[in-house]
Amino acid sequence: MTSDVSKVLILTYYWPPAGGPGVQRWLKLSKYMAEQGCKVYVVTVDPERGTYPLRDESLAADVHPNVDVIRTNTSEQFGAYKKATGNSEVPFSGFANESEKVSFIQKLARFARGNFFVPDARRGWNKHAYQAAARLIEEHGIENVITSSPPHSTQLVGQKLKKNFGVKWIADMRDPWTDIYYYRRFYPTAFTRMREAKMEAKVLIEADAILTVSNALKKLFASKDTAINESKIHVLPNGYDPTDFAEVLANKETHDVPVVTYAGTIGRQYPVDGLVTALQNLNSKLVLQIIGKWDEHTKSRLSALPSNIEVRWLDYMPKAELNSYVANSEALLLVIPDIENNEGILTGKIFDYLGTGNPILGIGPSNGDAAEILRTSQGGEMFDYGDANGMKSFLTNISSRTSSSEDLRKQFSRQEQASKVLAYLKNS
Repeated sequence: MTSDVSKVLILTYYWPPAGGPGVQRWLKLSKYMAEQGCKVYVVTVDPERGTYPLRDESLAADVHPNVDVIRTNTSEQFGAYKKATGNSEVPFSGFANESEKVSFIQKLARFARGNFFVPDARRGWNKHAYQAAARLIEEHGIENVITSSPPHSTQLVGQKLKKNFGVKWIADMRDPWTDIYYYRRFYPTAFTRMREAKMEAKVLIEADAILTVSNALKKLFASKDTAINESKIHVLPNGYDPTDFAEVLANKETHDVPVVTYAGTIGRQYPVDGLVTALQNLNSKLVLQIIGKWDEHTKSRLSALPSNIEVRWLDYMPKAELNSYVANSEALLLVIPDIENNEGILTGKIFDYLGTGNPILGIGPSNGDAAEILRTSQGGEMFDYGDANGMKSFLTNISSRTSSSEDLRKQFSRQEQASKVLAYLKNS
């Protein structure tokens, strides 16, 4: 059965001026859905009231004119968390911006978050998002709703809209829910774990279709309940927008010393010991450029390198500026965290990396989804965490490596993916 997809409502907490890769998925997809004639409505939080780990004002330039953005109030408790813990920043996923030594107050705050704000602390946005979405559905006759998470509490809004309005509901789940690697850091009780597992399964059962970013995550979600129809779970990886890199690649810089760039968050769960060994044994000069957020342990490990290796540490920067650094590199570094179920991790950065055509040195599970994408796109190689010899060989031969094929990586362009989203809506 096909349906009218001329109007689509997207609910997503993260939207410009929020920064980070999670924002870009629906920012870019909505752009190309609108270019294909779809009228898109986006319900999101008012940036003056919401809580973002990162902000990037430059992303607002990518909002398509045919995308109407409705911003709402919220009722969250992150102010209380920051006051209780003494941390002035909003926590990053996995608490990458917090010390490994967790104080008693931090443990207490995490326990409260994990057991009294289920499924997450941003559930205070739900009633506001629901009210705005309900008005739009009634006023514009919208039949199709997409909810994107995390935060997974957003899926409960889609669930309620389907129940009350009979809309077609697609649940886009970019990350695991109860299997996310830092879930136990909230100290959930057995009762909370059972309650939240039922909540997750109910969403997966009731959604008309589910989008996720990797085959491993598809299998994980399908395993949650025997009532879940695996055929309605579709893999839609993150992607890249060719327009992000067209100008900078046309005027690409060359360097006497090759530059290898890592973009994003890196911490203890991102093992770099094999890379450090490879760099210590490298005979040629090289610049390693880390852009984003890091912990002191990782910075200490990567700073203790011989004089032929220069390490640069650059803070998180707007996406437009980051694109220039990434494109003007000789190679790009991708590190998959060494955690449970990491075979299904497909970060947004791998696709932006592919968009540049620069060779990618991946560190992570060689049997994972990211490794398969590097193989099929011929965009680079994935090395196991301890494969220092393989990494050294890759770095030694950077200059002789060719760019990946545009035809092979085109399948990951945002234009292609937007077409797939509209097809899922028509046929779900």
